[in-house]
Order: sequence, then C-alpha cells, then structure tokens
Amino acid sequence: MCRNLIPGCRGPIALVLSLAVIVLAGCIRRVVSVEQVEAMIKDQAPIGSDKQQVRAFIDNLKVDSLRIGRDEFHPADRQALGSRDHEKVAELGDRIAEFTGAVIFKAQSDGVLTFDNIVIQFYIDKDGRTIGHTVKMEGAE
Repeated sequence: MCRNLIPGCRGPIALVLSLAVIVLAGCIRRVVSVEQVEAMIKDQAPIGSDKQQVRAFIDNLKVDSLRIGRDEFHPADRQALGSRDHEKVAELGDRIAEFTGAVIFKAQSDGVLTFDNIVIQFYIDKDGRTIGHTVKMEGAE
C-alpha cells in the first residue's frame, strides 16, 4: 500500500528504523557497576569476614529496584565449583571449604535486547572465614 501511495517511501522508513536501532544500541543503561559492588564488599564483607557477615551482606544487598538472587552456602567440591570462576578457584585451591553467592539481575541493559547480570561469589575456608570473592558482569539474553 505504501508503495502505491508514496513512491520510494521504503528507503526513508528503513533509514529511520536503522537509526533508531543504532541509537538504542548505543544507550547502555548501567544501574550498578562491578567496581561499585567491589567497593560494597570491601566495606561490608571484606576478606577475613565470617560466614554470618557474608550472609548479612547477601541478605541486605539492594540495588535500586533490581531483583537480587541469593544463594545458600554449599560445600565445595570439584563438581560444584566447576562452573565458578576457574582462575579464582585454581588460586584458592583446596582452601575452599564452602561457597555462596548472589546475582544482581539486569545490572546493565541496552533497554531492548540484552541484559547483563552481576554475579558475586564468596569462597569460605574451613574456619568459616572469607578467603576470596569474585564479582563479574555476565551477559544474559
């Protein structure tokens, strides 16, 4: 119908749609950064914190109105740690007795197609103290 009424209208419409996609793709909305989460951990649950302090950090974690996924403590075995941060797990090795974590959903988004989550992992030793953590931005379509 457009072809019959206004000759050549497909070109300008395609151009407008293309420009809209480019503009939207360039508009990354970041609610919280990895660096901000690292600072929160350093302040509230630094290395050496006991399990209760880590649990309190995870339970009280709030970032605007974003949904937070919270995990329980799990015994550390090779199978359970297999999908975690390989470098950190290799660095801490057999000192990891337990682990827990949280996910900040949609910490960064282009508002249309992609959403990135921040994944937080805490590693606990046999004495119940934090020996390390990781904070990473991971893509979730």
